[in-house]
Amino acid sequence: MIKFRAWDKATSSYRKVLEIEFYPDGELKKVKVAGLQRKGTITPDNLVLERFTGMKDMNGNEIYEGDIIKSSYKYAQPKVSQIIIENGNSYILGEDLATGNEMLVSDHISEIKVIGNVHTNPELLKG
Repeated sequence: MIKFRAWDKATSSYRKVLEIEFYPDGELKKVKVAGLQRKGTITPDNLVLERFTGMKDMNGNEIYEGDIIKSSYKYAQPKVSQIIIENGNSYILGEDLATGNEMLVSDHISEIKVIGNVHTNPELLKG
């Protein structure tokens, strides 16, 4: 099962995703979330879905797309970076100085810690 969290743009808060509905062509139709007074459905325009990577950081926190992590991996630049998901793989956005490529999260899971996310802590990515 694929797990998501939803950033509600209207309230600037995360909501638990209960159900996702798609159109026959695969386009996102609507999302049912916890914590709403009106039937719990939000249109896709009002939120950002972030997928769970299936992994936890060194402290046992779930890692989602859009999370900001701090890495102790000595060859990584920057040491504070964002989690992205491309082609089904979770990556640490930024460059591995040894290879010049983005790094797979699973290769460095024991060296990373979630310190925020792109919505509530964007200042962590500056500098």
